[in-house]
Amino acid sequence: MGHRPSREEVATPNAVETFRNSSNIQAPVTVTSRLQIDPSRVVTRQKNLVFRVTGLPASQTNDALVDFIRKNLLKGEEQSQSKVTASIVPSCSNNKQETVALVEFGGRVPDFLSALDANPLEDWQVEMGDVDINFDQHFFGFTQLYTPKADKPVTADIIAITGLDGHAYGSWRGKGNLGRMWLRHFLSKDLPYCRTMTYGYNSKLSARGIDTIMDYSRGLMEALKKIRNTEELRQRPLFFIAHSFGGIILAHCLVKAVQTNEDDHPTVATLHKATYGMLLFGIPHKGLVVNDIEKMLAGRDNHPRSALLQQIRVKSDLLENQLTDFKNLVLDRKVVSFYETRQTRQLQFDSDSQRWERTGDFITKVDNDSALLQLPDFMEDKIPLDSDHSMMVKFGNRNDTGYTSVLDKLQQFEQEASNVVKARFSRVQRTSTVKYFIPYTSNPDFVGRSEILKLLKDQLGHTRRTNSTSQARASLYGLGGTGKTQIALEYAFQLQKTHPTVSVFWIHASSAARFRQAFASIAQKYDITGYAEPKVDMPLLVRGWLEEKDRGEWLMIIDNADDMQLFFGQPAGTTTSPSKEKDEEHLARYLPECAHGTILITTRNKQVGVRMTKGQQPIEVLRMNEEESAQLLRARLKDTSATVAQLSALSSQLEHLPLALAQAAAFIQETSITVHKYLQLLSNSDMDIVHLLSRDFETVGRDTEAPQAVAQTWMLSFQQIEQQHALASELLSFMSILDRQDIPAEFLSHYGEQAGDGVPRGEMELTEALGILKAFSFVTETTDSGSFDMHRLVQLVTRKWLTSRGTISRFSTEALMTVSNM
Repeated sequence: MGHRPSREEVATPNAVETFRNSSNIQAPVTVTSRLQIDPSRVVTRQKNLVFRVTGLPASQTNDALVDFIRKNLLKGEEQSQSKVTASIVPSCSNNKQETVALVEFGGRVPDFLSALDANPLEDWQVEMGDVDINFDQHFFGFTQLYTPKADKPVTADIIAITGLDGHAYGSWRGKGNLGRMWLRHFLSKDLPYCRTMTYGYNSKLSARGIDTIMDYSRGLMEALKKIRNTEELRQRPLFFIAHSFGGIILAHCLVKAVQTNEDDHPTVATLHKATYGMLLFGIPHKGLVVNDIEKMLAGRDNHPRSALLQQIRVKSDLLENQLTDFKNLVLDRKVVSFYETRQTRQLQFDSDSQRWERTGDFITKVDNDSALLQLPDFMEDKIPLDSDHSMMVKFGNRNDTGYTSVLDKLQQFEQEASNVVKARFSRVQRTSTVKYFIPYTSNPDFVGRSEILKLLKDQLGHTRRTNSTSQARASLYGLGGTGKTQIALEYAFQLQKTHPTVSVFWIHASSAARFRQAFASIAQKYDITGYAEPKVDMPLLVRGWLEEKDRGEWLMIIDNADDMQLFFGQPAGTTTSPSKEKDEEHLARYLPECAHGTILITTRNKQVGVRMTKGQQPIEVLRMNEEESAQLLRARLKDTSATVAQLSALSSQLEHLPLALAQAAAFIQETSITVHKYLQLLSNSDMDIVHLLSRDFETVGRDTEAPQAVAQTWMLSFQQIEQQHALASELLSFMSILDRQDIPAEFLSHYGEQAGDGVPRGEMELTEALGILKAFSFVTETTDSGSFDMHRLVQLVTRKWLTSRGTISRFSTEALMTVSNM
């Protein structure tokens, strides 16, 4: 009646026995309570062995299957002494022609399945009439654990994923004397309208598998395609339950899912959208303690499991990178993280039994720092369990504290998920509608800058990024007033015309408060789930939302990102300013990272541009050329009678700086004077020039909460440099007193050695300080002589700044002493 399979080297009895203490195989186990009781007075009971039977016809009944097994498969005394029970359940693959059975045998394994007792990873086929049915003990793939009640539609799919070297059935089975498997025996009563399934995969350490995290993830995604293969099933709410390494596979799967094209693989692509919540038990997000397992494998040359252990060990780079992506994906999902509060014994070789057993030192297999995502409490429920790493998912009765917590969360999921998940799918069309989140109108007076716009199109060109797997970023840097924001604005409106399917988001980045407010406005405008929560981290929420592939293509413009510390925190070795809140630092972590989104940064600080684009060559925005300056003045002055020579002279006086030219045009119009008269005012004195550069004015594309005047714009940068780079601020002040051209490097070195605070500066500090000034475009270095130049207008405004602070005399004296000593 049966066919005995070949005994391939998939497992040996000793290897299997090695891991029974960690519940890897559902072996017969004699169980007592945790109390210390005299064994001689205890009546023991072995757990029934559970086998899965597949390939059964749809008409199969429990009684008929038991009867077939008794009459045709059991032999001799087995027929009368063995207790056999069967439970018919649906096939997970939605195959209405077949069913599956969970068959339990009391006591020992019947003779016809003895091969599976010796080799639990194999299958055993049996002829039943005109069909072949298959017995297995490994439970690989998906197994449905009970039939949902039929009087209402199924409310959700529950999928349980076991850990490394685990068993899809035995790992969830309680240690109580009745051997209940809570996913099956308890949830069938408490969540009767859910389709509850386990997912099994071969991660046996005794097997010579070469699987990696990616391989296991691909296996899970392929299996999911078979059990959620209709639109109705794909849109059914999904709850995941994962233990240990199973959570690593789940995280990898969800990260890949959001990168999948829905047209190619609809089940995988909609996986994240359908996921409402997850229960995570002891997930080693930051790595697992595996040194005992490594010792066990050390005696086997080049054991293939060693590669997998390297991927999941503590401080794994792969897990660290995956954790960042996973956290962003679950910000608007229900996450419950359970962590162990009991230690686990390590594996130790027993020379008497010649086996590895859990008799070694006690360790915390997965500590709190690794088991928790460290999200805010309103995003992640954190629940301790009075169990070790293995026992934390083994609930023996329905009153177990751990089970009651699990049930409470799952019932909450079931009540809430339907409307939320339905809204996600119904909102796809609405949320994919293009949005233009730009706080300014198009600038009708924009002229020139064609070369820079071309560079931006080359770096951010959306037509060439259809199949890209990386994100494009670009940055515009230059002296305040060169028109960086105006160029970004023009690029955005040109993009709107040429690529109308690309959304545009504008983020003010001059302060943490404005940065967060911009993200909050996006969340509100798009009605992102969770935005109304009082303690929600809005930028984190929006980042995760934008990274979802169904958001479509988008461009994010980060405007005025000048403060390095605001985006990347304090440099090593410095003290955080008491005025700067901790949560106002490291804003760069909130920038979405995905292939379907691009980012454009405008900054006065070249160093910020380089960091935020991850090394991409920034685009320098210089002053306008002669032709562009004349075009800008004519556009702003409209019907001016000024001659070409006068416009050229005005442009030269203001060093072709767009903001200064716009400011001059505004003054000319407001006071109804001629260009000739304005030129006379500029020629009167340096004080008049600074006064004119300090006047506020209104123009398209200027931030109303930022200084409008050229002088005030630069002074804001002066203050920032002074607060964060004292030596750079002193050098700028010192250089403003000297002739602005060909300032010898020796002067600066001498000044650094005689610094005002009495502490001499080394070459490295001097180089870094000058780098700051060059990054802000306040000074330039000549490549041949190594001397430095300062822009004339920058020099005048710097002197004005020193005068207002009462420090100009000090720097004048130091400049005089330096020159006289050289």
